[in-house]
Amino acid sequence: MLADLSNLRKAGLFYLLVMTLSLALILFFRITAPQNDMVIPINMLTPLLATLIMLFVATREGYARDGRASLGFGRSGWRSWGLALLLPLPVLLASYGLGWWSGAAALVPPAEEAWLPKLLIRLPVRLPIAVLLALGEEIGFRGYLLPRLLELGPKRAAILSGFLHGTWHLPLILLTPFYLTQGNALITIPIFLLLFTAAGAIYGGLRLATDSIWPPTILHGAFNAFLDVFARLTVFSSPLAVYLVGESGLLTMLATAAVAFWFLRHRPMDTVTADYPMAAD
Repeated sequence: MLADLSNLRKAGLFYLLVMTLSLALILFFRITAPQNDMVIPINMLTPLLATLIMLFVATREGYARDGRASLGFGRSGWRSWGLALLLPLPVLLASYGLGWWSGAAALVPPAEEAWLPKLLIRLPVRLPIAVLLALGEEIGFRGYLLPRLLELGPKRAAILSGFLHGTWHLPLILLTPFYLTQGNALITIPIFLLLFTAAGAIYGGLRLATDSIWPPTILHGAFNAFLDVFARLTVFSSPLAVYLVGESGLLTMLATAAVAFWFLRHRPMDTVTADYPMAAD
């Protein structure tokens, strides 16, 4: 019975399933609608689908209250919402600010009048949408996967969940023309994976410290929303800029890694212990 699998084996089965679903979806779009960028938001739902299959078909844990509770919906974690919402700003200000200072990129506000008030009005609308889209990924990688990796220790589990989350993007990167398309892939993909590994330590730290899926989901959505704003305000002055800022940027990765290092050293990660015993880090 799959219900009798160890947590680590369940984690491995989930990862195999979510990668298979993502690859199948992307190949379907590649064959039937290669220029349709709707593959990106639809692909964001594959971790949710993999979670539902694991809970209600493969292991049937979802029919028990404890199985559903393991996803982290039982608590709001509201005390960490402000941190989750605002944390992307210093990371992106540091990375893009250094990129602008280097001359490889330039801050170029839109030519339209009153662009800043319009931006401030649109952002509160875009943020909830970004959070909602991020929820599909976070349910899979921080809701289902992370607690089942805790036998490795909370810090290792958080870092590994981030790395696996990053590799889940590889079919989208390699098989479509919509994601991480600029620059040399031999450079951009390793930076991207390091960025997601570091981000995973932060997302996972919030998930474990609050026993809630909402703080990492808000953080993930806020990062995506603010990243879009910074990207729209930035013009690349040099081909090197793609390796400095954005999701393939070394500066973004280093700023995120610095925050992750602080999280791993100073934030408690021992809330989720009852059903998923943790090894000592």
